[in-house]
Amino acid sequence: MPVIPVEPENKFRKFIFNLCQSQFFEGIVSCAIMMNTVVLMITHYGSSDKFNTTIAVLNIIFVVFFLFECILKLIGYGFQYYFSESSNNFDFAIVVLSLISIDDSISNLFNMTVFRIIRVARLLRMVKASKSLQALLKTLYLAIYNIANVGLLFTLIIFTFAVAAMNLFGDIEIGDNYYINSQANFRTFYSAMITLFRASTGESWNGLMHDCH
Repeated sequence: MPVIPVEPENKFRKFIFNLCQSQFFEGIVSCAIMMNTVVLMITHYGSSDKFNTTIAVLNIIFVVFFLFECILKLIGYGFQYYFSESSNNFDFAIVVLSLISIDDSISNLFNMTVFRIIRVARLLRMVKASKSLQALLKTLYLAIYNIANVGLLFTLIIFTFAVAAMNLFGDIEIGDNYYINSQANFRTFYSAMITLFRASTGESWNGLMHDCH
């Protein structure tokens, strides 16, 4: 049974509870998530030391902000409700990993890049805040069975044409300057399947066609 948040009797906790429940608070958190994502987006190779320092400071600010959000929710909702929600557990895990990633002593021992990148996953919280996105995901979930059927039909088509291509084009000369080469050819069933799948994405399909001329 899901735990329903109960408004606390303590005045201070009640104020924090109402704040966390408000659309204003959710809007600020959503803006912070988007700004944090922008900061991660503008990070690039070859940037100056001043730029890297600025990004590092901004990352610390965002980590502190989300830590503060986590503390507010723990105070307002209480431990029982906070940790009963999967979205809160997800946020808590990201906060902990973010705190670990800014520790230089740990960063020297482990590659913390993955921990830093995982902060992008906060964008998934936008789904919870948007009813239109929720409806879209629900539609996608209901259509998964039909999407699977389309995938099976596509696999059957590729299978059929792979067998045909092995018989028609399996003896074509392979060369480094050709589109049909050691990585893309029709000499085995596996390579034929991979080649046709690649061509179905539009990758060099015209080159394959000319080599099969």
